[in-house]
Amino acid sequence: MQSLIPTLTRFLAAIIGLVWCTLEPSLNYIAVCFFALICDCYTAWRCNCRIYSRYREAIKKDPRCKIDGKLKSKKMAKMVKDFSVLILAIFLATMVDTVILDFQNPLHLANYLAAIYCGVQLVSILENESTCNGAPWARVMQKIVADKTERHFNVKLKDLMKEATEEEDNKEEVTPKEDKKKEDDNDDWIPQKPADPVMGM
Repeated sequence: MQSLIPTLTRFLAAIIGLVWCTLEPSLNYIAVCFFALICDCYTAWRCNCRIYSRYREAIKKDPRCKIDGKLKSKKMAKMVKDFSVLILAIFLATMVDTVILDFQNPLHLANYLAAIYCGVQLVSILENESTCNGAPWARVMQKIVADKTERHFNVKLKDLMKEATEEEDNKEEVTPKEDKKKEDDNDDWIPQKPADPVMGM
């Protein structure tokens, strides 16, 4: 039994070393993709906060809207699932390069895969930062990339903007009516003429 333990230890160490040598070429690509994913998540959260702040009243009144400016566990789970698929794809691309194809002249499939993923994330980051952003560069960027407001709702952006505009118009209409009512009340008030003093006998 005592001689079996060192043998198992060496066997496990060999397995771990083999797995590490196989996966180690992929770690740099995974690290870069993970950093791009974190940046996309952060800018998406900022985008959520801006959208919710701008259309707060319209969002509360429309039951189709499912945004509150907070992170959702369901979306986080989907993100983890998608990134796990990416990791497996990078591992597979690395194995194809190093095992199946010529090791001396690989196709660098993992490089292309990571570059495509980071490119998609970069476009998503630009969309996040330019959505509901009044900065000049954001207005220019919106002519190139998509506005993500509709993606965060179950309602068309033009419908949401219409509701927000109607609310602002209603507020503007209520204020002049109240001012006019106050003026009418002031016009109806007629100062009474003071009574003549009683002359003494």
